[in-house]
Amino acid sequence: MTTERLRVSFLVPTLNAAELLPRSLASIRRQRYPQDQVEIVVADGGSEDRTRAIAETRFGARVIANPNRLAEYGVKEAMLAAAGELVVIFAADNELVGEDWLDRVIARFESDEHLAATYGRLVSGEEDPPLNKYVQLIQSDPLNWFLNRNLDGYLAAGSEGTDGGIAFDVNPHLPVIWGANGLVLRAAWARPHWEGEGYVADVDAFHAMVRAGHNRVVYYPQAFCYHHQVATLGDLRRKWLRNTRQHLFAQTSARDLDWVAVPGFRLRALMWLVYSMIPVFSAGDAVRRAMATRSRYWLFHPAASFLQTVTYAEALVRDPAGRRLLRKLMSTRGR
Repeated sequence: MTTERLRVSFLVPTLNAAELLPRSLASIRRQRYPQDQVEIVVADGGSEDRTRAIAETRFGARVIANPNRLAEYGVKEAMLAAAGELVVIFAADNELVGEDWLDRVIARFESDEHLAATYGRLVSGEEDPPLNKYVQLIQSDPLNWFLNRNLDGYLAAGSEGTDGGIAFDVNPHLPVIWGANGLVLRAAWARPHWEGEGYVADVDAFHAMVRAGHNRVVYYPQAFCYHHQVATLGDLRRKWLRNTRQHLFAQTSARDLDWVAVPGFRLRALMWLVYSMIPVFSAGDAVRRAMATRSRYWLFHPAASFLQTVTYAEALVRDPAGRRLLRKLMSTRGR
């Protein structure tokens, strides 16, 4: 007797993504996992190119409207429309690594009824520009890389499975910064955190799951998901400005940022200011890491760190919502 596999829904917010989308969706349709158990829900923010036609005609996706346009709202619309028992938060600039990605990930959920989420190492494609390969090294942005190194401890203490994934339980007071880019969640535990009114950030919802007790996760240290995202420092600056203004400042009152204000946050933030603004520290660290890893891409690190602090400082000072957020974070006691 054949047991039916778990159904999975990919949640893909889009806006004028016709150039990127074919590679992303093709990586889903190449999976050896039964395609009748794979749903792609594209939440489109009003594309004026061929995004919708590509998704529907070439890849059999279900396209729904995202009237609020922002990617986080798109994830929310897709989450509420998805039929899968598992959901994958994806993007047009993502691509699955290998053809057995779904088989490996879903097998972990099928074998562990307490597993809440899986994630893994983001990688850059061979054709991606050098700066994207630096982002692969830090797996995030310089500030988050500096502030939150909790994953290292979890991986050292976790339990490795036969597929290379490492299982551990997340302590709400020692968060990990996971969102989008192939994050897989058990839908029954995830969806309630998207059902309320207004804006929901995927990283906030993930940590709400953790606080609710659904904190067993698996992380894949090997190549997990391509993230084809940036080519220049100007791209990074525009991305940071957009994220701070659209996803942070404009949504501060709606967001649950308890996971940010953990013990030691303010001290680490002050250390970051010294590290990023006095290049001798970030440059020395970059050279040491470049020599240890034999990766010249670490040499982007001092410029990227300095640029991020300057960009955030400019946004925090100039925007009234930014000044309010800064006061909130600095007055919040770590728990």
